[in-house]
Amino acid sequence: MVKKVKYQQLCDLCNSSDFSFTTTDSSINNNLFMQQNESIQAFCFGLNMDRYNIFAAYEGKSFTKEIIEIVKRKAKELDTPLDLCYIFNFDRPDKPKIITLKSGQNFKNDMIKFVTFLKTELPQRLKCSDIATQQDVLVSTIEMAKENIFDNLTKEIYELGFNIHQVEEGWSFSIAEKAEDKGKKKFKSIDNQETIEKNIIEAKKLANVALSEMKALEMKLEQMLDEVFDEELLKHLNTVLYPLKGKYRNNKVIQKFLDQISEDIIENSDLFFPKEIDSSEPLKDILPILSSNNLAEFVKRYEVNLIVNNAITHGAPAIVADRCDYTDLLGNIIIKENVDVMSIESGLLHLAQGGFLILKAHDLIESTSGWQAIMQTLRSGFIHMVDPSESSINKSHTLEPQKIPANIRVIIIGSEEEYSILKEYAPYFSNYFQFRVDFLNTINYDKAAIEYIGHEIKQLCYLENLKPVTTEALLLAIRKNQDRLDKINFDLDPIFKLIREAHTVSLETITESEIELVDRYNKTLVKKINASQEESYKLSRTLMDVTGEKVGEVNGLCVYEIDGYAFGHPMKISATSYKGKSGVINIEKASNLSGNIYDKGIEIIEGFIGNKFAKFLEPNLKCKLCIEQSYGGIDGDSASSAELYAILSSISCIPVKQNLAVTGSINQYGKIQPVGGLTQKVEGFFQACIAKGELTGDQGVIIPYQNAIDLVLAKEVIEAVKAEKFHIYLIDSYEDGIELLTGLKSLVVEQQVKDVLIQMNL
Repeated sequence: MVKKVKYQQLCDLCNSSDFSFTTTDSSINNNLFMQQNESIQAFCFGLNMDRYNIFAAYEGKSFTKEIIEIVKRKAKELDTPLDLCYIFNFDRPDKPKIITLKSGQNFKNDMIKFVTFLKTELPQRLKCSDIATQQDVLVSTIEMAKENIFDNLTKEIYELGFNIHQVEEGWSFSIAEKAEDKGKKKFKSIDNQETIEKNIIEAKKLANVALSEMKALEMKLEQMLDEVFDEELLKHLNTVLYPLKGKYRNNKVIQKFLDQISEDIIENSDLFFPKEIDSSEPLKDILPILSSNNLAEFVKRYEVNLIVNNAITHGAPAIVADRCDYTDLLGNIIIKENVDVMSIESGLLHLAQGGFLILKAHDLIESTSGWQAIMQTLRSGFIHMVDPSESSINKSHTLEPQKIPANIRVIIIGSEEEYSILKEYAPYFSNYFQFRVDFLNTINYDKAAIEYIGHEIKQLCYLENLKPVTTEALLLAIRKNQDRLDKINFDLDPIFKLIREAHTVSLETITESEIELVDRYNKTLVKKINASQEESYKLSRTLMDVTGEKVGEVNGLCVYEIDGYAFGHPMKISATSYKGKSGVINIEKASNLSGNIYDKGIEIIEGFIGNKFAKFLEPNLKCKLCIEQSYGGIDGDSASSAELYAILSSISCIPVKQNLAVTGSINQYGKIQPVGGLTQKVEGFFQACIAKGELTGDQGVIIPYQNAIDLVLAKEVIEAVKAEKFHIYLIDSYEDGIELLTGLKSLVVEQQVKDVLIQMNL
């Protein structure tokens, strides 16, 4: 049954008088989540499942923020996770250790104060202490003991007939004066010479014993000096360390770290107060503090790198990733001359520890390294940071921070297509993303929906200081973003873009005029193409008839898309038929210009013709079908009904009306099926009729009845329909279409086709 679309069917389902506000400034907040209620409940179910990672399927951007808000609200219900710190590893300096702390304990600040104490106050305390006096006493005591040993040695050597002298190389002997006088009388005696040599040997033995005793005293002095210094150093050090140990007494890792710091400082105590003593100079003159730069560099190892600070986090974190390269997710190690604990930078996985990490599927697909980082973490159960210099020639600077057990829930937001890509090409994706939730991409067009969008635009205008939008302009902006009259795309970004642009050309408020103006500005490319096509119609460069009748020629409708903008144009479909055995020949396919779906449509047409006309005879038919003046690829089956009409017209020699254009696919039983791009197709034929001359009043389009709701037409087309200068016909079967195109009953056309086929078989 044929129905004609009425003017009222093409108008918005709501008008400005339905609302209590005249501009978005006074719009009311209407929570539109009710339409997403089931999806939201499913999403919350997934969030409540322990360890579940979720893929949220949603086509668009604007509702993404609502999905994120749901995750953030859930995160606030969870416990605040521990802070994460990296500290120096005394056992393996290249493998910094991780410390977990209850948030707000300020361990980093405590260690900053401690390091400052080591660099400034501790050396001053040591310098001002009585340690120098104590060391002077020890040195004096040992020196006296050494002098006593030397005095006794001198006496013993003298009794052997020698004097002992201290020289640069050590000690030397000379014959004592008394012994020398005595020896002059006996020196020539061999026995006396032997005695001298014997006594020299004895003197050397005594000297060696004395030297050993002196060295033992010096070693004892060094030990005593160390003990005195270490005792003094520890006394001052523990005034700071003991309170720290008390504060963190329940953290074994910190306790061990502080103990190792104490041992490390004692082992390197000369950096704070050198202990080398030169007994030939006053002690107080040889105890300068070593270079403060060396000390400052040394104590840096005690600093704490707080890579995750949850002090101001309420509940668990919900981190939204703007980028997701490998280092964005796993962190980085800053390459510099001296790589240390403070060179470690946290990644998003660290920040999300204990909570949620929200990623965009598009970013993961674009970044192979990012996907590797996510899967590495989920599969291993650890956040494992790798030094980027590891692959470089210089291996001396590499660090391998301790792995952190991962406690993270990953939420990916993306389209159905992106989900399919990840599932097909990303190994183990399904294993670790156990739950998928599909959110609605469109919402019902009703008063509540308009109020919701009005409130969203009110928020946008407030945040970006934009002028308020009139209700009429709001409805028009929404219409510009509709694909069908009863639905609104839930991605509001295109609407927001229109509002921002309209603001720049508006006065006090944004009206319909500004929306129309910026919409035209955005479609200059489309206008340019349309103008070129209209000129081609006028000059008959493109052969198109919008009046009269022709055999074997039907006006089809097609849609082109360039740079994100879709626009429609009519296309002439022609068919020729004659005797032969080849059946329907698809010229587009023969020319390698057709896609698989288009070819399928041709096969369906053959199935229809065979079922309708060849049950009792084998047609001696050859028919060639062509999209005229089409030089690029073509696909889709939306022209299959028009192609069938062209074939039937060619076989029967019954002309079809050129004032009508046709779209819609057909099945093998002649039922008309809905297609896409209706708005662009109807507007395309309307513009072609205008380009060929004034509207005649009988021009229009034939479309599937299911597509009536998809007609979001331009104002001028609606006005032409209202004035009955342009018509839109709804059909559900091929019979409806053939009757509109020929003005004859379908049975008459069918009989004519059968008669011709019989004649062809004779």
